[in-house]
Amino acid sequence: MEVPKIRIVQKFVKGERGQSAAIVGVVLFALLALSAAGVETGHVYYAYRLLQASTNAAALAAGQAMPTIGSSSGACTASGQSLNTAWCNLYLYSSATQDGVTGLNTTNMLSNASISASFYCSGDASGPPINITCAAATGCPSSGCNAVTATQTAKVNLWFGGLVGVKSMNLQAMASASMKGGAHPPYNIAVIIDTTGSMNDPASTSDGCTSSLLGLLAPSQIQCAVYGLEQMLLEMYPCVGSGSCTTSGQYADAVSLFVFPALSLSNSDSSTDFKNDYCSSGDSSVPYNFIDVTAGGSQNLAMQSTKGQTDAGTYQLIPFDTAYKASDAATTLATSDYLSKAVGYSGSSCSGLSAPGGQGTYYAQVIYAAQAALVAQQSASTKLGYATQNVMILLSDGDSYASNSLANTSLGGNNGSGNQIVALSGTLNGTCTSRTSCTNSGASVYAYPSAIGQCWQAVQAAETASSAGTKVFTVAMGSETAAPSAGSSASCQTDKGSETTLSASGAESYPSSAYAGSAGSACNAIGAMATSESTFYSDASSGCTSSQNSEYTTIGGIFKAVGNSLTYSRLLPTNQ
Repeated sequence: MEVPKIRIVQKFVKGERGQSAAIVGVVLFALLALSAAGVETGHVYYAYRLLQASTNAAALAAGQAMPTIGSSSGACTASGQSLNTAWCNLYLYSSATQDGVTGLNTTNMLSNASISASFYCSGDASGPPINITCAAATGCPSSGCNAVTATQTAKVNLWFGGLVGVKSMNLQAMASASMKGGAHPPYNIAVIIDTTGSMNDPASTSDGCTSSLLGLLAPSQIQCAVYGLEQMLLEMYPCVGSGSCTTSGQYADAVSLFVFPALSLSNSDSSTDFKNDYCSSGDSSVPYNFIDVTAGGSQNLAMQSTKGQTDAGTYQLIPFDTAYKASDAATTLATSDYLSKAVGYSGSSCSGLSAPGGQGTYYAQVIYAAQAALVAQQSASTKLGYATQNVMILLSDGDSYASNSLANTSLGGNNGSGNQIVALSGTLNGTCTSRTSCTNSGASVYAYPSAIGQCWQAVQAAETASSAGTKVFTVAMGSETAAPSAGSSASCQTDKGSETTLSASGAESYPSSAYAGSAGSACNAIGAMATSESTFYSDASSGCTSSQNSEYTTIGGIFKAVGNSLTYSRLLPTNQ
């Protein structure tokens, strides 16, 4: 009776029903496992790319701050330590929360992120085509450093790894970057410093120019301004290939200094001393005036600048100079150079630029003059076979209000070359007999040159420079934020409200109220002169603030930031 049982077993073994279900189950399990593995691989790779990108950013940011390395402990909080240090930038642009700094590239895809760095002298960075000399600085090896390698580690939590007992995976990314500087596009830099009488006022303590820092009892605004320019020059790279700087041939950063009002051309000036008579005590300015070369005036009327003629003056005190440092690697200025003397550099036998004042503030003409000089310099370099970029930096403490009472109305007459000379508002558009008493008799009287709409004309002049390719930086030093009002001398009083709105082709429109300060204020005007929001800075001592550069409020810090923005670090092969 066992036969039936055997037959049942044989039938079950030989039967083919249900085999496909088993195969499908196995295949589905394999497909799910492979899909999970593929998704997990993509997840891990994406997390790794995020880690690598933030490591690249951290290395570049650290390189941008070098050779100011700082300390790895308390990198962004140590007393007296600048935020713009290599260690602080490293933490700030990482994916880590470290030393009290939350990295800007933190993400919930990465956990336990940590970053470290080493600073060293890179052969790739010091050789062509980058040519960045290794600098001696605290935190560097004895050979100096011009590069940084960042190493960042993190964990990525796995989505499916827990099924096989692996809940996370450790990741590591490395990136190397050069110090800023070296082979950047050659710059022609025109620096315009306000030397009106108000610049002799004491500098605000918020400007960072203390008596202990400058060795002066009560530093003035002009002394603080030239100190800021000195800090920028120390950051610049005048030479090509980090070699010795010369006064001719190809250059990296050529700097020219302009002032307003124009400095008088005395008979002692010569073509070889770079008009360096501001080092003496006999500084004097000349009235704003124009050589009316075309009937009715033109957009670029020049001022009387023929030596020996009445009220001849110059806005450009020092032509484009590349000898202010002996080499790119030099940490001091060349004391015999005229630009070094202009900033009162120690040992230069000059106390620096002064503020003779006497004529009130009128921006437009000096901006046109600086732009014309930049274009001429750029054209000359092009003929020598290399391309340059133009940069303009303007610092002022506020309003534009040169009046007819401040201009020499006796200028009418011939300048000896057959051209008519007129004073500001003399026979041109509009009349202002005082800062608050202006006659606006027509719809277009504010057109350059005029005593009416002086802030508006300055914005137009700067926007003209920007549209021609010049990068315009502006620095507001205690600029007024109040809008013009009848009988008030608070801000841009010569702008009477009939001026057309200038579009926001640069930082903002004018008149506008995008920045701290009212529409039509001096703060608004100086902000509108900048090419973009990122090129407008303010010391904020009067409430005038920059939306994108609010962290820079001292004059020295602002000028350093401007100089740093013109150079950049580069990624390198890791540890090369």
